[in-house]
Amino acid sequence: MFIEREALKRLTYQKYGDSPTIKSYTKWKLFEENSPLKLPTEAKGGEVPIKGHIVLSGSDVEFSLPGGVELSEGTLGLSQPEESRILGFHFYALRKTYRLRITRDLVEPLVIVSHLSANAFISHHISIEAENVRAPIIIYDLTKEGTKSLVVELKAKNAELEVLTVGRHSSLSHYLLRASLGGGTRVKAFTVISAGEMSHHREDYSLEGAKSELILRGMPIAIGSSVDYLTNVLQYGERSKSETRVHGFSYENGWTVHRGVAKVLESARNSSSGVISQVTIMDEGSLGVSVPMLEVDTGEIESAFHSSAVRQFDEDALFYLRSRGLDSDEAMSLFVHGIGEALSSHLERLRSKARSNVRELIEGLL
Repeated sequence: MFIEREALKRLTYQKYGDSPTIKSYTKWKLFEENSPLKLPTEAKGGEVPIKGHIVLSGSDVEFSLPGGVELSEGTLGLSQPEESRILGFHFYALRKTYRLRITRDLVEPLVIVSHLSANAFISHHISIEAENVRAPIIIYDLTKEGTKSLVVELKAKNAELEVLTVGRHSSLSHYLLRASLGGGTRVKAFTVISAGEMSHHREDYSLEGAKSELILRGMPIAIGSSVDYLTNVLQYGERSKSETRVHGFSYENGWTVHRGVAKVLESARNSSSGVISQVTIMDEGSLGVSVPMLEVDTGEIESAFHSSAVRQFDEDALFYLRSRGLDSDEAMSLFVHGIGEALSSHLERLRSKARSNVRELIEGLL
């Protein structure tokens, strides 16, 4: 799974160039300038603000696994270093991989924390297997300094999973969640990203089994920062269902991009699929890009839909706040930062309430 330096040099960041329909919105030059070829690939663990069952900080790792979760080493093989230069960097810097197997229902969330607070290029890699279980999972992706790459592989069969991903970045971050959903699996996922200097966040879901289902909600937020958020859903299984809804925000010269793909293959008869993407631009100088794409290869389809919107901040809401004595900058700052406060309060309620689960958080944010 690892890659040699010479093989790494031959890889490109993407297979398609900047064409009228396919464009790179990730500032790859920043990753090139802060790659594992130029930065140290080991770092001491820092002070992690969140407790977890698996805490990876720098090159350090701590485990305090709950009952019903087994630990081993290795990957599920859902990602390969030859796919792209950024994944090549990930595997080049990777020192160890960890594999978790959920063997029974979990009442409280399994919490995974990936953290970096040093000027280095650090890779973390976690694989999760779940079969015939119900489980909530929270993934914290925290990058304060340096460049961190986190890859999460997920394989589920006849399982019901709730996955919350929280990205909080100050510097450079690469994230890949790649999931294979077998028959009878239902996944409800919510992702919120507070972008850093450049956050490249990608989620790939393959609905391979009959009646597999995915509900995906995303909220990328860039305040004086940049995020390129990619969601890819491939449906192979009959009567599978997927629905992706993303609402991003950009503010203070922020750069928020969502590119969402949903593809229903010929084998996925009687399925439904949809992608709704919108980005709200809060002020002049900020960038918002929404690129949803839908492809259906079968004529036997229940429903298929997609929509895109890039809009300015609601002037009526701005007028209301200004009528309460705030100027324009104060009103928009209150609105954007209020989103973060609302998310934080939900997270605190989730962490402190006994026998809580991720469904409560996700449904409260829809």
